[in-house]
Parts: sequence; C-alpha cells; structure tokens
Amino acid sequence: MEGITTSIQFGTVHIPRILLLAGALAGLLLTGTAHAGTGAASVPVPTGTEALTRNPLYRSGKLTVPCGTQPEDSGSFTATKKHLTAMLNCLNASWSAQLKKVGLPFRNPKIRFIAKPTRACGSAWGENVTGRYCDDKRQLVVLIGEYAIEDPADPVALHLIAHEYAHHVQNLTGMSASYWNMPARTKAQALAQSRRFELQADCLGAAFMRSIWASQEYQDEDWQEVVDLYRESGDEAFDKERSHGNGKNRVAWLRKGFAAASPAACNTWTAPAARVS
Repeated sequence: MEGITTSIQFGTVHIPRILLLAGALAGLLLTGTAHAGTGAASVPVPTGTEALTRNPLYRSGKLTVPCGTQPEDSGSFTATKKHLTAMLNCLNASWSAQLKKVGLPFRNPKIRFIAKPTRACGSAWGENVTGRYCDDKRQLVVLIGEYAIEDPADPVALHLIAHEYAHHVQNLTGMSASYWNMPARTKAQALAQSRRFELQADCLGAAFMRSIWASQEYQDEDWQEVVDLYRESGDEAFDKERSHGNGKNRVAWLRKGFAAASPAACNTWTAPAARVS
C-alpha cells in the first residue's frame, strides 16, 4: 500500500499524519515562476474565516484547460519522471488559469523527485508515503517508486497527485493559512477541521480530473476504480483518529467535484457536520 501525507492541527501544535490508501500511488510536479492574475483585477489573498467560506476560488467557474496526450513511456525512473512532469505541466496550466479568472496570484510549486525515501518537510519520510506537500516551501516532494514506474498513468495515482496539488491551491488562496490559524480547543475540534481541509482537497482534485478526463482517454471504469478505492479508504478503515473523513463522505466529495469540474462544489467549510464526518 502507498499513502499521502497530510497534517492535523491540535491547538498550536501541528502534527503530521499519514492516511494509508489501498493500492499504490505516485506523485509529481514542476518548478516555475509567479504569475499575477490577468483574467480579472488583482485582489488580495483572502484571510481569516472568509478565506475558507467565501474564497474567490469558488467563483472561478469550471476548470477548462485540457491536457495534451501524455507520453506513455514507463519502465525507468527517467521515463516516469518525464511522464509525471508532463502531467504537472497540465496541473500548473489548469490552476494558474483558474486563479487568474478571479485575480488571485499564482506560483508553480517547487518539485523534488526522489528515488528512495528521505527526510522532507522537516521530518522523516515515513512508511508507505509516496508524496508530501511542504506548505512553508510550497514544494511537492515525490517518491518515484516501483508502482509509479510500472504504471505512471494510473487514474488513482493521478487523483492522488491532484489531491496533493490541491493543497498547493489551498496554500495560494489563503485557505491553508486560515486553516492552520483556526483555534481548536479540543482534539475533536481539530480533527473536524482536518476533515474539512482534506475532503476539500479530495474534491478539488476530482474537479481537475473531470476537466482532463476526455483528453486522457480514461473510461467510466477508470473513475469507478478511483471511487471504489476511496470508499475503502475512509477513516473507519485506516485512521482511528478520523482526520480525513469516512468512506461515504470521501466518495461524496469526490463525486461532487467530478460532476461539477469546478471549485464551487468544494466548499466543505460551510457543509453540515454530517457531510464532513
């Protein structure tokens, strides 16, 4: 099994967590430069509660930048890195266009590919982790392991990449800072906030997936594979502390994002507690 690294806030203490997912995944990304918003007048990056509940990102409409046909090379670290870099180019193009629509600044995340686990984001890599997003560095660290080399275009792997990239989008739009600064008097309250943050990343990743689905020639059964995996990867299966959401809600937010292909579907911060449990 492979996993993705996320974080939970307990008061002022940030504790890294790992959500284990059935199946094996891969990650990616590309370095770049900052781009000011050009589709609309530039606006300040929102702060406080409104960054979460009324973010301009929710008004940006559908993601509409398709990916070109991706290289199908596999079998080596170099070939897989080439493929993943191409997909990251697409993520960069898609989300930069999205933020420009509402005047928010965009910067490509930094990318660090590694061939074996190492220290990242200030801590040990951890068992079964394939990718980590470091908020302070705006960097994605990607482990290109055996599974990624065998099947770099796997749709499950692509959604996990899109999920990690969604954390970068949350960072750029002020959501991450607002999340980290939210008061949490109890562990239960901190975990509830973590679930909203992670379910939103699931949803934003699915919105991106829908926007490039046809260009990648994925089929209905490919999406069902993603849905089935997340149904089986809820907190009830892997995380007794309930930091990411149960299987039913993970699937619900995936489907919302995929159906809408828009961040408008992904405002977990105003959803009833039952929908983010």
